[in-house]
Amino acid sequence: MPPPVVKRADAVRNRQRILATAEEMFARDGSSVSVDDIARRAKIGIGTLYRHFPTKDALVAAIVIERIERVAERAEALHDTPTPGPALLGLLEQMVAEGAHKRDFVDALGGSQWLDTAAADATRQRFRRALAKLLGKAQATGAIRDDVAATDLLALVRGVLASGADAKGRAKLLAVLLDGLRAH
Repeated sequence: MPPPVVKRADAVRNRQRILATAEEMFARDGSSVSVDDIARRAKIGIGTLYRHFPTKDALVAAIVIERIERVAERAEALHDTPTPGPALLGLLEQMVAEGAHKRDFVDALGGSQWLDTAAADATRQRFRRALAKLLGKAQATGAIRDDVAATDLLALVRGVLASGADAKGRAKLLAVLLDGLRAH
């Protein structure tokens, strides 16, 4: 078995700088931002950017995968909470808040043709398992209705975001969603 590849510290820093800069620029200016502008803003050469991300799609996919990993980590961190019902509802609130500003995030959670890679699928599966486990714990305590599956939660969150509602409208829809999930 070959020894593991060790990345140089500067390469790791450059990758993180590219991802952070691209995420910020895409959130602010949309997906029409050029990779040249991203490289310039990140203060790295375009060749460095292309060594890490051979295409713009690869860069976008890396950003979305990183977002899904963060939400999977949040869901996993909530598994041992003594109050899984409120924890689950809080996680859904965070997802709507993040998805309102980063549309590709929620689309990627549900599966997306443009993000159809083994890495993306593994990350989505990790998140879905973590969400299902948290949901099961919340249902076992009687806090959340027992006829809801994790896939239903994702569809409902996507629905709130797809409504096109402004912040006030999203808050209302989210309140209805969260109230509808509670066991009565």
